Amino acid sequence: MNLMIPKTIHYCWFGDAQKSDLNRRCLDSWRRVLPGYHVKEWNEKNSPLDSPYCQEAHRKGLWSRLSNNVRLQVLYSEGGIYLDTDVEVLKDFGPLLLDRCFLGFQQRSEDDDWVNSAVLGAQSAHPFIRSCLELTEALHAETGEFFRSPSIVTTVLRNMGLRSYGLQELNGIKIYPAEYFYPYPWFSSFSPECIKEATYCIHYWEGSWLKQREQNLPPNQRFKKLIFSVRRRMYTAGKRIKWARNEQLHDDDG
Repeated sequence: MNLMIPKTIHYCWFGDAQKSDLNRRCLDSWRRVLPGYHVKEWNEKNSPLDSPYCQEAHRKGLWSRLSNNVRLQVLYSEGGIYLDTDVEVLKDFGPLLLDRCFLGFQQRSEDDDWVNSAVLGAQSAHPFIRSCLELTEALHAETGEFFRSPSIVTTVLRNMGLRSYGLQELNGIKIYPAEYFYPYPWFSSFSPECIKEATYCIHYWEGSWLKQREQNLPPNQRFKKLIFSVRRRMYTAGKRIKWARNEQLHDDDG
């Protein structure tokens, strides 16, 4: 079996706060359910924090926004699976390792945060990860704002042609329905009934970032205007993803 994604679980932990009981329970589930995986914590001592985005997020103590950037950097450089620390794993991720890149819808209804990246897997140097990182840093450079990770990945996927909900592959990126990683939505509460046969893990929406100074997000209309201002750049990135996918298929055939 030719695995595309390495057996590495990445997570971020910045600042001096102690991990909550939920965090510890989730991390324990990774080691219990995924015994053959290497679990790697990224923090101030080992994370790539040289970019203006990371330096400002760290200086302001915006830990979830810092994680939004660092997760993309480490996945691009090393490959593996990124998990938020409020994600409890229920079953082996083995089948997912056959994908070149994967993530999931967080809800059926379409909005700016249609797809989430609290669970995000990729082989190293995947162009989708690079495009998400480029958009994350470009929007910060143009506006000084730290945009939500779901808005970033949803925008990049829409630019690549995402139009409908459901299991699908888009230029080498597998997008899974909500029940795979997000069996209940952020505006609801967990119940055992939400777990389905397809559910790999549960994202508990701990929302620790709400305690931080991250509420000053631009209104929806302003966000759409800013996204429009970088569409030309993202169009080029989308073409690069399709080219890289075609090159990989050619290499595989050879």
